[in-house]
Amino acid sequence: MSGILTGLKAHLWQRISAFYLLIYFPLAAWYLSQQSFATLAAFKQAVFAVEFWVMTLLALLLLLVHAWVGMRDVLMDYLPRKAVLAGLSVLGLGLMVILLNLLYLTLYLMKN
Repeated sequence: MSGILTGLKAHLWQRISAFYLLIYFPLAAWYLSQQSFATLAAFKQAVFAVEFWVMTLLALLLLLVHAWVGMRDVLMDYLPRKAVLAGLSVLGLGLMVILLNLLYLTLYLMKN
């Protein structure tokens, strides 16, 4: 069962995602503050630049990982085992739907 995210692996993913998000958000705020958004086209060009979009998608993915590990730990620490399994299943399904929607949005925006 090496594929299960437990203990040290979960802690490592939590730290990696926290570090990336700590770096990403100030840099994203700085990047957006340097742009001139006089028109909607200028806004679209700045926000949907490939480099910014890839960094943003990675940040969203790591934000989901961070939320998953955090909520999983809270659920495991404070709820009975049956409730934990049900809660993690619902949370995992919800995060999967969000991830698929982000992927669809990315493909749609890159196409147009």
